[in-house]
Amino acid sequence: MDTEKIGKGIGFLRRRYGFTQRHLAELLNISDKAVSKWERGLSVPDVSLLSQLAQIFDTDIESLLEGNLANFQQEWQGELVLSYPANIHADSLLYDKQVICYQLSYFMLAGIVRIRVCGEEEELSRIKRLFGQGERFGLDLVYGVPDERRTSCRTMRVSGLPFLYGKDLTKTMRRILYGSAEQVRLTDDEKRGLGITFVRRPADMWQDVPLERGTIAFPIKDHEALLAASDVAAAVSRMMGERIADLHEIAIARNLIG
Repeated sequence: MDTEKIGKGIGFLRRRYGFTQRHLAELLNISDKAVSKWERGLSVPDVSLLSQLAQIFDTDIESLLEGNLANFQQEWQGELVLSYPANIHADSLLYDKQVICYQLSYFMLAGIVRIRVCGEEEELSRIKRLFGQGERFGLDLVYGVPDERRTSCRTMRVSGLPFLYGKDLTKTMRRILYGSAEQVRLTDDEKRGLGITFVRRPADMWQDVPLERGTIAFPIKDHEALLAASDVAAAVSRMMGERIADLHEIAIARNLIG
């Protein structure tokens, strides 16, 4: 176990989320001196604190212990390729929110705020009217046309209209971003692609990563699937009090806005 590497990773994540050492210590009910020792590589967090740390930083215990600072520091960008089924548009409602909110939320859950939105002008105009450049949610949106020949390094791409809901979505995505695989695509439990990929650098082969057990995931390819996704979102809202794809709530939780 590389204590220095782990400490640097914790320090980077703490600063990334805007915490002081004292604030992080208060969240964990420990002294700020303990946090300082971690970050200087003089000690490591007690095993009883690892789960809390992972939750605070929206990651998993394995990524914390690997302490891969080089991957923590890599800046990722997003690319949203607008492609909707017939008679479904960016501003169509999925329960109580436009479908574009779901698509943008996947980037935000991964911690990616610079997003290139590509599509036909009609759809781009709908999104511009709703979000502009995205400042209200701490996003940096730019608009353009899709270019399949262009494959940028460190790019998360969302294409089509996937519906995802699960407690561990952020952990799954962060594990990919902090990992070392060159090209990854998310799949459901039957290994079907969901239209979400991560390219650290272009390669010949893809690594398929299935979503965690208990995650609801399927592509919305018609109005029937849109209604099914709306039913899930409505049930989660009524029974659990959760607001899926609430961009304002996500932005506050991720310290993207004050």
